[in-house]
Amino acid sequence: MTVMKNIKYAKYYLLFIIISSLFGCTDFDELNSDPTKSTDMDPNLQIAAVQVRQTEDHQEWARYLAYPAGFMNQWTGAWGTIEYGGKGKKYDNYLEQMWISYYPFIIKNVVDAIQRTKDNPEEINVNSAARILRVQCFLKITDMYGDVPYFDAGMGYYTGIFKAKYDKQEDIYNDFFKELKEASEALDSNGDLLKYDLYYNGNIDKWRKFANSLRLRIAMRLIKVDPDRAKNEAEAAIAAGVFESNDDICYIQHENVLNPPDGGGKDGPGNGLATRLLGPEDMSYSDFRVSKELVTEMVNAKDPRLSYIGRCYYNDGQRTDITDQVKAQLGTYEEMALPAQRFRWDIWTPPIDITVNGEAVSLEYTLQQLQPSKLLTNFGAPYIHVSYAEVAFLQAEAAIRGWNVGGASAQSLFESGLRAAVSQWSLFGAAAANPDEVDTFVAKNALTAGNELMQINTQLWVLHILDPIETWSNWRRTGMPDIQFYNNFPNENQSNGKTPRRLEYPKEEQMKNPENYKEALDRMGGKDDWLTRVWWDKE
Repeated sequence: MTVMKNIKYAKYYLLFIIISSLFGCTDFDELNSDPTKSTDMDPNLQIAAVQVRQTEDHQEWARYLAYPAGFMNQWTGAWGTIEYGGKGKKYDNYLEQMWISYYPFIIKNVVDAIQRTKDNPEEINVNSAARILRVQCFLKITDMYGDVPYFDAGMGYYTGIFKAKYDKQEDIYNDFFKELKEASEALDSNGDLLKYDLYYNGNIDKWRKFANSLRLRIAMRLIKVDPDRAKNEAEAAIAAGVFESNDDICYIQHENVLNPPDGGGKDGPGNGLATRLLGPEDMSYSDFRVSKELVTEMVNAKDPRLSYIGRCYYNDGQRTDITDQVKAQLGTYEEMALPAQRFRWDIWTPPIDITVNGEAVSLEYTLQQLQPSKLLTNFGAPYIHVSYAEVAFLQAEAAIRGWNVGGASAQSLFESGLRAAVSQWSLFGAAAANPDEVDTFVAKNALTAGNELMQINTQLWVLHILDPIETWSNWRRTGMPDIQFYNNFPNENQSNGKTPRRLEYPKEEQMKNPENYKEALDRMGGKDDWLTRVWWDKE
């Protein structure tokens, strides 16, 4: 599958450059204007452009690794992550990032692809895939901000409405369920081809499972605000057919190419998150560190993924692996981890003496801390959007809540999730984990009565280490695990010492869409505040 995706990617990329030149405007006045300047754009290319655009810009990922990754205590150490996310400081450039990245390009393209194909039965699969993709993208936007332009967004060329109203998140979610149900049922295995599909190479059955699995994720968001609707939608999604193994994972395979270090990620096919974790200014060294909170959880769980996620490297231009030597000196992985919401230079420890390539060196303290592994910082690393492990964990949670999940027990589903969460690292090129270690991991983490929801959602926290947006959303819906905002810098903090619950709207909206902006604020009590909860995040 990976080879085929790479071949399609290479064929597609030159065409993507052309599309980028046509769609690249980010002026808010252009949010709903003619998205193509062309009457014969291939919707298949628009789908591919939207698929890759979500994960290839490392400057965009720099912002997501501050908000919300800086809140979620998985990654620490790097300046931007701690200066803004870890401190709880507001920075307009970071607050607005998803808005200004998604609306002008991603939303315009996917909406246009839907409009171009909606009345043509010979393009039913392209239309259905675009509808599913639209939900996937808007889910991130609305979960980030709350009420957002949805029904009118990207429709100005077709409707003449150029100042999109902010729709209530409840109405947006209702439409998500409708769109996913209709689109998944409309998909036709004997219908038109998805010619440049970077998720599934045009496999319609897998697209159908993706739609239902996404529907399950969205249904579980509602457990606090509308548990009956959550139950009904989750059961319907499972009955319609969700992911059944790692073969169904929704991911994109990036090319092993460094994206331009000047912030021109739109011109490169590499993995933007991987580029940012490594540090585009110095490709031999990472500023990021794995948090002690995450390391402690994984050590206690006897989780074999720890060696995939965090390693110690010598700063010799090659990132020579020195993990075993550091552990031999410090004794435990916990001693090699930096506490969350701290800069990598905050916690001083004495240097240690090790040997690197036959040469004795004195290792300074920041190099004693676990960094993102080479599996994560490979430019050609895949990006997983929805995994089978997540689907298994969510079904296990549904079973614990007494919902109909098709007869499987919560324990069997949880165990399937644990095993899948380990084995999915083969997509990154990881060597297969020792079967005995995997068995020990599963046995160590059997569900215990009264603690099941905490166990399941703690595993979702670990699973989503490369998806801070989903980590934050899942934590907000459950409050699990117990993630602390330490407020290490109270004199600079702007979140009242608390974890933010949403991001504030771009300042430009006050000038360019004032009436609709004000209406949205009125529904929140007149104030755009990142401590205000989104609709489903009921206290």
